[in-house]
Amino acid sequence: MNDGKLLKKIFTFGDSSGAVTKNFVKDWQYNWVEHIHLTELTEEIFNTSDDHEFFSLYVIDINTSSLDLFESIASFLKYRNNFEVIAISEKSLSLTQIGILSRINDICEYSKIKLVGHESLPCILECYAHVLCGWSYTCIDFNDTHEWLHAGTTFLSAGSYIDLAVKNELPYMLYLQLAELKAKYENLDLEVAALNVVFLGAYISQDLFVASLAMVSGNFGLDLNLTVHSNIQEANQNGKVGFKIFASLTKRSISTQLSETDAPAFLRE
Repeated sequence: MNDGKLLKKIFTFGDSSGAVTKNFVKDWQYNWVEHIHLTELTEEIFNTSDDHEFFSLYVIDINTSSLDLFESIASFLKYRNNFEVIAISEKSLSLTQIGILSRINDICEYSKIKLVGHESLPCILECYAHVLCGWSYTCIDFNDTHEWLHAGTTFLSAGSYIDLAVKNELPYMLYLQLAELKAKYENLDLEVAALNVVFLGAYISQDLFVASLAMVSGNFGLDLNLTVHSNIQEANQNGKVGFKIFASLTKRSISTQLSETDAPAFLRE
C-alpha cells in the first residue's frame, strides 16, 4: 500500500500537445498534476533541486521547431530516470525529424521517445496522472507504467462508477466495460499488449478488490502485462466506487486473427 501524493509535471512543446494537456488538466479532479507549456528555453525549470519529488512527462509535437526546442533542454535529463518522453505523430517522419529524434534518444538513455497518435494522448495522460496520486491497495511505480506505455502503439480507456450500496456488482461492471472495450479494439484490428487498471471512489474490502482483480485477469491469458492499483482520496468519497481501464494495444498478429480451423494448413503446422 502507499499514500501517493506525488506530483506529475507535464511539459508540453507545441500547440497540439499543449491544447490537449490544458484540457485534460482543466478537467482533472484529483490534484497532483501540473501543466507547463514551453515556447522557449528555460533552464531553471530543468535544474531544480527537488526534481526527485515529482515525475515529469515531456510531450512534444512532431514539428521541427518543437523538436528543436526539446533537444535544446534534453542534456539536462541525461542522468535522470524520473521522466517519460512522448512525441505526437500522425504521419511519416521526415529525415530531419528522424535525425532530431535519434539525437534526443542518444541523450535520454533512461527513457527513449515514444511515438503515439494524437487521439491516444488523453488516455496516456490520465493513466500517468493516476499513478501515485492517492491511496493505493498495491505498490506500483513508473517502471510499471513505462512498460505499459512501450508495450503498445494505440491507447484506449473505459470505466464506470456505481453506488456504494451495490458495490458487490463491481466485478460485473468490470466485465461489461471490458466487453465494450474489446469490441472497440477488435473493430480496429488491435489486441491488448498491456492493461493498467485503477480503482477509484470509496474504499472497498480486500475480498472485493481480489474478486475484481480476478475478473480482469480471467478475461486474458496469464502472461498479460497487467498493472492494478487505486487512487482513493478522502475528498472523493462521494458514495460511489469505480474504476478506469487503460489499454495499451498493438496490431493483431496473424495467429490471433485466424482461428485454428480458419487458418490455412501451412499456418497450423
